[in-house]
Amino acid sequence: MAQRISSEDLYATLKFAIISLIILPVLPNQTYGPPPFDAFNPYKTWLMVVFISGISFLGYVLIKGIGGRRGIGLTGLLGGLVSSTAVTLSFSERSQDHPELARPFALAITLAWTVMFGRVIVEVAVLNQALLQAIWLPMVSAMAAGLAFCAFYYFAQRPDQDGDMKLANPFELGPAIKFGILYAAILIIAKAAQFYFKEAGLYAAAVVAGLADVDAITLSMAELAGAGGGVAVPTAARAVILAVISNTLVKGGIALSIGTPTLRRALLPPLLVILASSAVVAFFLI
Repeated sequence: MAQRISSEDLYATLKFAIISLIILPVLPNQTYGPPPFDAFNPYKTWLMVVFISGISFLGYVLIKGIGGRRGIGLTGLLGGLVSSTAVTLSFSERSQDHPELARPFALAITLAWTVMFGRVIVEVAVLNQALLQAIWLPMVSAMAAGLAFCAFYYFAQRPDQDGDMKLANPFELGPAIKFGILYAAILIIAKAAQFYFKEAGLYAAAVVAGLADVDAITLSMAELAGAGGGVAVPTAARAVILAVISNTLVKGGIALSIGTPTLRRALLPPLLVILASSAVVAFFLI
């Protein structure tokens, strides 16, 4: 393991320690701005930066410790902790050079998508138990659909071929700060949209946010659906579901537009079933 540690990894670890143990405790824990824009809290915003960076950092450490060449499927599973979009883009591009690996690539991409739903559950569970009760069943149904296809791909053609997806260290100060800005912006926009345009504005903001990132909108809704946040739990749950569907559609579009025809045929069924299962369950329960 020591041989795998680079100077970049060491510096990234020190940076993560700085933002979590030094910067976070000194930030003011209060909101700023006039209503309805009084949603920015420096401490809570930076806490979300630490939280999401920690999840990505954990995934990267696991890949470094276990090794990315233990199998394409394992790389997709662990890579989903870092970025399911990156996994989708990477393996879709590689399918052009290795069309014979379409089934293992489909397994890795579907695993990464499935892990994303698990990330949403974990993020909400940490911040808002009431919201978790509203979204867990749609998220679990989507995960179950994804896992079913993963099992089919795994047993239909065991992915013994080695795969080595190049993942950069996920923790850098620049991206962390950008995430914090994105989170704070979504929080303010969502609260203003809900104030001026009611639920319709909030849902539109969730769909747009989900095109780029599902973590920021998920954490924002968990915050706004808490005590004094001003957003009802069912409304926040629908917003999270819409963001997840939007994000999944983007990743599906990447795979269907870049991947080989074989990969597209393999990924289209799980994409449709995952989307349908989460949307149908959410429609009847939320």
